[in-house]
Order: sequence, then C-alpha cells, then structure tokens
Amino acid sequence: QVNKDLQEMKMQQNQQDNVQEKKHNIGRLKGFVNNKNMYDCFILELEDQINTYQNSLLQASDLVTIHRMQGSIFALKKLKLLRDKVNG
Repeated sequence: QVNKDLQEMKMQQNQQDNVQEKKHNIGRLKGFVNNKNMYDCFILELEDQINTYQNSLLQASDLVTIHRMQGSIFALKKLKLLRDKVNG
C-alpha cells in the first residue's frame, strides 16, 4: 500500500509540474502573439498553408490523403486561435 501511495504522489507531482511548464511556455508566447506585425505575418502564412491544403484536398482521390489534408487544415486553424489561448 505504501508503494502505491508513493506512486500516486509522484504521479500527482508530475501532473502539477506539467501544468506549471505549460503555463510557463504559454507565457513565453505572449511577446509573439501581442506583436501585431509578427503575428499578422504568422496568420498570413497559416492562411496560405490552409489554402494550399484546401486546393490539395480538392484534388485528392483516396481517403488517406483526404483525412491527412483535413487534419492539417484543422491543426492550422487551431494555430490561428493561438493569440486567444495565450491571452485568454
């Protein structure tokens, strides 16, 4: 029982460490997302990549490629929300 309790305590500490690290990393992004010029260029690049994937999606003929393109578009759209997440 003591060993299980120690494992549980260690797991909880690891989870707390992960949360702290996530907050630290998000905080480090504030300078980037709040720099209008840099962030606007980033958004333009994301939109360009989304358009590229959408064009490839229109030409895709197999399900694996279609799913891959859809996943890529989804991920890029989530990145467009980075400022909201960081400043949220």
